[in-house]
Amino acid sequence: MPLGKGELTTTATSLHILELIVDHGWVTLRGLVEETGLAKSTVHKHLSTLRANDYIVKEGERYTLGLYFLTVGKRAVEFRESYQLVEQKVRELGSRTDAEVDFTVEENGRLILMFEAAGATNESTFGTGTEFFLHNTAAGKAILATYADSKRDEILDTQGLPATTNKTIQSREALHAELEQVRENGYALNDGECVEGYRTVSSVIKRPNGSALGAISAGGPAYRIDQSRLKNELADHVRSATAEVTESLVEAQSTL
Repeated sequence: MPLGKGELTTTATSLHILELIVDHGWVTLRGLVEETGLAKSTVHKHLSTLRANDYIVKEGERYTLGLYFLTVGKRAVEFRESYQLVEQKVRELGSRTDAEVDFTVEENGRLILMFEAAGATNESTFGTGTEFFLHNTAAGKAILATYADSKRDEILDTQGLPATTNKTIQSREALHAELEQVRENGYALNDGECVEGYRTVSSVIKRPNGSALGAISAGGPAYRIDQSRLKNELADHVRSATAEVTESLVEAQSTL
């Protein structure tokens, strides 16, 4: 576990242990000692600190995440007032199109699903908090298309271009060409690149300063969403929705 510049060893170790619990769902003291190579007493101290601050709980010999994370996640959303406006728009669009609609944001080079709606006769395929790569999702490509080359390349250097289906973009040249198309169209497409048989179209919401807040996507399984509907009806809907939210954010700032 290499440390970055300015990182505290103790804090980094606690966070690493926490990440292992996230990855595994639950861990034991013995298992953590074996996986980290740290002394038993050291691991126990880190676990005790995390328990004392409600980040984890102990059930028998197992340690798992505490429900306090629900409170933390909720506060993270509440502090971003613009998200409330976006959530309302996502629900409206889901009801109007009866497609799967969601809002995702980029953080630390990954795409995080924040809100979703599925309409009256549909069910959501993913769930709030689901993480995705950027290069193989419509929302990710829509957001990448707004970034400077340096920021885009930094993300790709870190995350790479892992393939999740046989349609996933595997070269930077192909991705760059598609991002140019995204800029021209005002929306991005994904046809089975992230999940086989799943299609989406996405457009970016911009902050008043012009940077990307996140992206609204609409789509669903290929048997429900054909190419024509994706590129026409749903593309028009997401572009209209993101333009409306972008305009509302500008108006809200102008009244401050």
